[in-house]
Amino acid sequence: MKHYWLILLAFLVASCDSGVEIERLSLENLVAVSSLISPQDSVVRVYVYQGKALGGIARPDKAIINDAKVSISDESTSKDLVFDAKTNSYAISNQELKITASKQYRLQVSTVGGLVLKATCIVPPNPAEVVIDGVKDGNDFFFNLNWPPIEKTAYFTFNFELTGVVFKPRLGATSGPSLSLFLALNNLIDNSSRPSKPIESKVINAFVAEKVSLKTTFFALDKNTFNYLNTKTEANNWNANTSEFVPNLREPQAVFSNIMGGVGIFGAYNKVVFITTIL
Repeated sequence: MKHYWLILLAFLVASCDSGVEIERLSLENLVAVSSLISPQDSVVRVYVYQGKALGGIARPDKAIINDAKVSISDESTSKDLVFDAKTNSYAISNQELKITASKQYRLQVSTVGGLVLKATCIVPPNPAEVVIDGVKDGNDFFFNLNWPPIEKTAYFTFNFELTGVVFKPRLGATSGPSLSLFLALNNLIDNSSRPSKPIESKVINAFVAEKVSLKTTFFALDKNTFNYLNTKTEANNWNANTSEFVPNLREPQAVFSNIMGGVGIFGAYNKVVFITTIL
């Protein structure tokens, strides 16, 4: 999972819900941090940016803080991250850090100006096996993603895609397999309040191909990541339905933050991939 899309600095400055009272942080001292860690990542990255006043220009290349001290620790060891100019992030190999399921990690960022930002997260347990039930219906493949056990996964999201497709257009079959999603729910799911029905979708024209498989990527999320992504989605939806001429009558949605002494997100996920062979 790429992390750069998590950095919306101006938006973070504008609205965060964290227990950190933004009005008590002067804008010149406002620092934004973003990092999601996972056992599956080959490199662990932390992004650190300087905040700007609302209405100011927050160019990412000018807002980067490249001289901070950044460390991630568990109960026994602490590792310093090194600034990587190619990605504008602080990085460390996961072979050295060894992010592990069900462990707690602490992030600390210290700036040259004396600011200290801290956050903690717990990596979710290894996800339970994802069960896909499917049935042929004409040329289509209807399938369900069954809910994972609540005791194994508290929060999660998922992604479907087709893989290994071999299709040769011919008379009567000019269109190959495609994925049709008709999900009547948010893709970010709190397992304790999930709908009763399983997740349903279909692969259109699956059986006109010579070969096709369904790839399901399942992300178990910690509570920090779930809250951040969920409130960010709500805020984006609010912003998309607001303009100069069509005001949104709803209150603006705050974006979750768990960074003490600043704003942003330090969270974790645990990913598993399953392949369902259709043909």
